[in-house]
Order: sequence, then C-alpha cells, then structure tokens
Amino acid sequence: MARQIWDSTETAFVPIETSVKHVFNTSVGAIEVLVDRDGDTVSIYRFDAEHRPVAAAMESWNHIDLVDALNRQAGVPLLEANRIAAELRTQHLTSASFAERLQESKRERGWASLENAGLPLRFVAVALDALIVFVPLFIVVGLMSGGGYRSDLNGVTNFGIDLGGRALLLLIALGIGYYVVCESAAGATLGKRMVGIRVVGEDGEALTFGAAVVRNVLRLVDALFFYFVGFVFAILSTRGQRLGDRAAHTIVVRR
Repeated sequence: MARQIWDSTETAFVPIETSVKHVFNTSVGAIEVLVDRDGDTVSIYRFDAEHRPVAAAMESWNHIDLVDALNRQAGVPLLEANRIAAELRTQHLTSASFAERLQESKRERGWASLENAGLPLRFVAVALDALIVFVPLFIVVGLMSGGGYRSDLNGVTNFGIDLGGRALLLLIALGIGYYVVCESAAGATLGKRMVGIRVVGEDGEALTFGAAVVRNVLRLVDALFFYFVGFVFAILSTRGQRLGDRAAHTIVVRR
C-alpha cells in the first residue's frame, strides 16, 4: 500500500501501494483524509488537541461532496474545508487511475468560492430591510386600510396606526413577496445588498423561485420572538442555516 502524509508545512511520502493519507492542520484540530483507491472510498477523521477522534465520515470517492463532508460531517470551518477539498482534488488529478473519476460535483464547484455570511451581517441586513422597506410599508398599509387614528386627551394629542385583521395579513403577504421577488431575481434584498451578502443554493447556484418561496414562508417561524427561533437553528448549523434555509437547501454567503 502507498501512503502519503500531507501537512500545511511539510509533505512526506512513504511508498506503499494503493491508499493515500493526507493530514491537514486546521483551527478545529488535525484532519486526516484516507483515500483508498482499491476500495474507492474516502475516510475523513478529525482529532482534538490530544489526538482523540471527535468526528468521522466515510463515503465513496465517486459520490462524495468533499466540502460538505469536511464542513458538515467533520465540523471543519467552510473556508478551511474549501482549501482542503481543493488540495485533495489537485493531488488526485495527477493520478491516472483517478482522473476519470474526479468529475467535480456541481455542489463542490459552487462551494469552492463561497464564504459564509455570518450571523451579524444577516441581522444587520434584516434591520436595514425593516427600516427601508417595512416601516414605510407598515405606514402605507395602515393608512390605506383606515388604521390611522388621532385622539386628544387633556390637551395631549396622540396619533398612530392600528394595524390588524386583513391589513395585517396584507402586510405579511407583501413582506414575504418582497423577500421572494428580490431573492429569486437577484439573490438579495436591499438590506443584503447593502451589507454585501446574498442567498444561493447549497450547490452554489442561483436561488430558484421555489426555494425563495420555501425559505421565506418559513421566515414566519424563524422570525418568532425577534428571530430567536432562526438564531437557534443557525448557530446549531455549521453553515449558519436557519429553518427556512434547511428546508429550501439554501445558504447565505458573502457576495
């Protein structure tokens, strides 16, 4: 068997026959990737600082999405997962026996140049959309539906907008429509454009209309308790996916 040891600082080769072992140092620990050419499998292991295994994945080389396996299954940060996947593809493209099998999946090609947007930027985008679009929309819908009021009590004048019933449903529908149209057409709302992020499919391709509908209908659930529900789902996801993203198979990335 043939074994190759790869590190971010040094490379060593030990002649064996049919398996190749790569070792990568990452911010979450050492990553060992064993490619078995005879068995056509890839095994990925992550070790902690004391070299104890904390995560593992094994798949067929022909069907594996390297970035997905490294990021979602082994817990490697997205940028480092992209770098490792690129190194592995480059290493094995030089092998004639593997050259025909290394047809990169659409998902890997898309992910190779993507960077997760992060939760802070997403919350800023939501706040900007609220200020730029939803506050004016709330006022317009409220006034058009007769929800505006004014009262004088003890010389003090109070005025405001009372939105409820059909007017509230209309506002919700317009809000969802705004997100769906903007994201399906351009991948981003006004708020997202201002902070430099966009929504794409998990394969890195442009967001489809159907996916935009799914992720934004479920925004009603994610937005509960001032987006606390979406926040919990996002922090539990290595890709920062809230409930709507998981259902629609979408991710939010930097432009």
